[in-house]
Amino acid sequence: MRPLHRGRAAFSAALLLPAVLAVAGLGLATPAAAGTESLGQRSGDSAPTQSWARVGASVRMAPERLLSSAPAAGRVRIVSMQKVGGRPTVSVRVATGRTAALAAVEAAQAAPGALSVAVDTRVHADATPSNDAYRSSQWALDRLRAEDTWATQVGTGVTVAVVDSGVDKTHPDLAGQALPGTDFVAPGDGSADGHGHGTHVGGIIAAVANNGIGVAGLSPGVKLLPVRVLDNTGAGWSSDTAAGIVWAVDHGAQVINLSLGGPSPTTVGQQAVDYAVAHGVVVVAAAGNGRATGNQVNYPAAYAGVVGVAATDRTDATASFSNTGAYVDIAAPGVGIASTYPGGGYANMSGTSMATPYAAAAAALVKSANPSLGSDAVTAVLEQSALDLAPAGRDDASGYGLIDPSAAVCLATGCASQPVPTSTTPAPGAAPAPAPVTPVTPVTPVPPPGAGPVPAVTLSPGALSVRYGATISGSARLVDRATGSGLARKPLQVCTRKAPARAYSCMTYVSDSTGTVRYRWTARANATTYAAYRAGSGAGVTSPTVAYTVIARASVRTSGGSLVATVKPASKQRVTLYRHAGSGWVVVAQRTVDARGDATFSRLKGARYRVKVASSQTLRGVTSSFVRVR
Repeated sequence: MRPLHRGRAAFSAALLLPAVLAVAGLGLATPAAAGTESLGQRSGDSAPTQSWARVGASVRMAPERLLSSAPAAGRVRIVSMQKVGGRPTVSVRVATGRTAALAAVEAAQAAPGALSVAVDTRVHADATPSNDAYRSSQWALDRLRAEDTWATQVGTGVTVAVVDSGVDKTHPDLAGQALPGTDFVAPGDGSADGHGHGTHVGGIIAAVANNGIGVAGLSPGVKLLPVRVLDNTGAGWSSDTAAGIVWAVDHGAQVINLSLGGPSPTTVGQQAVDYAVAHGVVVVAAAGNGRATGNQVNYPAAYAGVVGVAATDRTDATASFSNTGAYVDIAAPGVGIASTYPGGGYANMSGTSMATPYAAAAAALVKSANPSLGSDAVTAVLEQSALDLAPAGRDDASGYGLIDPSAAVCLATGCASQPVPTSTTPAPGAAPAPAPVTPVTPVTPVPPPGAGPVPAVTLSPGALSVRYGATISGSARLVDRATGSGLARKPLQVCTRKAPARAYSCMTYVSDSTGTVRYRWTARANATTYAAYRAGSGAGVTSPTVAYTVIARASVRTSGGSLVATVKPASKQRVTLYRHAGSGWVVVAQRTVDARGDATFSRLKGARYRVKVASSQTLRGVTSSFVRVR
């Protein structure tokens, strides 16, 4: 997980034009005392305990330190996350003056179930539209071969939340596409969009296709869930964004689109993302548009568990404004994108904000094709099916490459032209998975005539690359090879070997009415898995072996002239520090992390720095995003 900075730096919607950052509280009425507003809390069954429910350091931090970035006078918003009834609740306390702010922090820290506390930040959006209302102008759909995908999938049965400035559901090209959502800016159902950004994003995802008017979305069969967190000026609060993510999860979203971002992460934001991932929801976010102005790491795209999206142009080149970094996972068209605009109009916009909904739509198509896939599995499908762009292999500009919706749907369903990958087809750039001591290959028994069905075993999903600590959810299915029908109430073994172990560890399950068993485990080391069925003393049948590659986590933060690198897992990891010099990176020093996973580098001169963890038999290495030491 990357470091969590509790600052007041503003977020901005990831559009081509840079937003003007506003100071929290500017021009707002001043209340006489602190008040409390609860956001995002919903009743229902308790969510599984995941990283979102861990108590952060901010709950124990001295209030004066937590408020160090806040103004000494004026209005301050204190945002906190609590665990209430097994679910996250985002709350805001508004205070005027330092004394009231200190009291608000103390109250938030002492609240039952407190998980994190921070100073709230502003979010912004800005864009310059121009009219363009025809399918022939949608070069992105041509490049992504949309019609090829629509022959088999349009996204039916999937809900995509658009956490943005609202979605105008009265637009003719969005008629019937938007569900009742919510509004964190003013009372409403999320359909008010006085800015236009959210409606444009919504159209890229789900504008009605083949209706004779306007434009088409990449996944026209999905339903949109509008979650308004930006006002008519394109501004809002990061606390509303976090609460909007939680609300979307609790109201049925399977994919969440976040076409907004900024350089300052918060614990509350990461916990909201963790909550979504824990429920199998795919979170997709814009990589940002600051490449020419510092190329700062962009959040929420850089949060663990989020699919970070870069923007490309008509030539498949990465857009000049599109941020680069280790958090960029994939790329999508984002220059001169035509889509819907409030009031029945259309507009062209550019930015990673426009690339993100194409990636979200592709994720929705994958979920529609294979509903059993969780967040990590969908991410792996998008990465492994992407069209690799120059330079070869995974890179910080375009990630694993340009999304290919048709190939992604094919990969998710194991179609004949592109089978689901096994251990022989690792993710691009992945370190080779350790081979089993005894290779496991499918065995097809040949029973005598009339002896009954010929069983076959499959595993889903195929090969995955996941971050350390992620939950891997899989399933094995036993079927009659001749008919494809599931074989119920049969013993199935799921066997896993985790590096550096040399032997497999097996668990036995009983198949359900569809012939399926489900399993899950936490990714802490590279592993290989297979499933096996043995009927009495007869010949057995096994699935192909599937490889799981686990990627280490590395983050950096600065304090004065020093830099602290944090690595997960902490066990004896050795990190190399690099400094940017001229046109490349040079090695500065190496350290072995302590028991907490930290390594400190002191007396550094002013420059950009990053750290790298090398690959091993146990884990795939990783390079952190960079920070600037001044």
